[in-house]
Amino acid sequence: MASAQSNTDKAPLVSVLMANFESADKIVPALRSVLRQTMTDLEIIVSDDGSRDHSVAHVERLMAQDHRVRLLINGANGGPAACRNRALEAARGEWVAVVDSDDIIHPERFERLLAAARRGGADIVADDMILFYEDGTPPSLMLGEAVEAAFAVSAERWIRAGSDGTPALGYLKPLMRRDRVADTRYDEALRIGEDYDFVLRLLLDGARMLVVPEPFYLYRRHSGSVSHRLSVTHMEAMVARQHAMVAAHEPLTPALRAAFDARLRDLNAGLAYERLVEAVKGRRPANALALLLANPAHAARLWTSFKEGRGRREPEPQRVVSPLLLLGSGETPGVTNAVPDYLPMEADWTAAPSRAFWRDLAAQRGIGAVRCMPLDRAGWYASGFIPEAEVAMPELAGATP
Repeated sequence: MASAQSNTDKAPLVSVLMANFESADKIVPALRSVLRQTMTDLEIIVSDDGSRDHSVAHVERLMAQDHRVRLLINGANGGPAACRNRALEAARGEWVAVVDSDDIIHPERFERLLAAARRGGADIVADDMILFYEDGTPPSLMLGEAVEAAFAVSAERWIRAGSDGTPALGYLKPLMRRDRVADTRYDEALRIGEDYDFVLRLLLDGARMLVVPEPFYLYRRHSGSVSHRLSVTHMEAMVARQHAMVAAHEPLTPALRAAFDARLRDLNAGLAYERLVEAVKGRRPANALALLLANPAHAARLWTSFKEGRGRREPEPQRVVSPLLLLGSGETPGVTNAVPDYLPMEADWTAAPSRAFWRDLAAQRGIGAVRCMPLDRAGWYASGFIPEAEVAMPELAGATP
């Protein structure tokens, strides 16, 4: 393992952990979105997992331009958990944050999340996500449409999320206090769900978590996203991890035991489905039929998966060229796309009145980058919710922080 160290000995406020495996050109907007944070006291530790593409060359080029970028290289592929553990060992910040190497974050993300954590006394703070799709599918919000305000997350709520009618929380990318993380590390036996497991252990150990509904994290969905691929091996590892976690935290409260039991039922159902998929792909009809007879509900899920697969093979719908947007509040002269007023850090911006607006603004992305010209501070803030936007800043007072 080789390491490129920062040019400064001063410990930063935030250490950003960025695991990379062959992200190609996508790592450039990911890194730039972190480097453009209004909270500048940070370091980015890129932990490469044996990439054979040109993504590492992009990192090295940005390292030469900004000493806050650091690089850890591992010759063999060990998976995202191992990658993050290497970065976590090297992190020096008071807070640690995970940003994936193909995602993008809003320029005020760290500053606002840190402010929310301090006000709420939280050890862990996370935000909603705008899911944007490379095939032109309209963007969506990870937490759905119904979230209206910031909310606390207990271990029980974390476990039940996604299976009790509430939004799933395991995909969120939180900021975490380094002293609360302490010696906790990602489970390297997990290739899927390692983030979920890591945060759950912190919550079980007493960490306080807060989620704000503003979608500062732009989550890229594409055919290469590891999070979209499960297998029998992945599911078996998740089941084994749950059994180990329950054993490590006995005795459990009745509420926690009920939550774990419900999740185990979901995991075992997922494992049964992946065994069915494996039998179908392996052309073992007798095995597949036996599994279907044991779990008839999986037939509908298998048919849905088949239709989605066919849809991915069909030509993408025609998309228009991304527009030029003149962004600003409705009272600013020259605005063609009026946006909500800018809410300063000290205002109650966690009430989430604009989540749907930001989602729809992200949908402006078509062929090529969206060209934005913010005409005031509100326009500048709004541009941060558009994936890979090209932002031209006129010399107008108050347009930038």
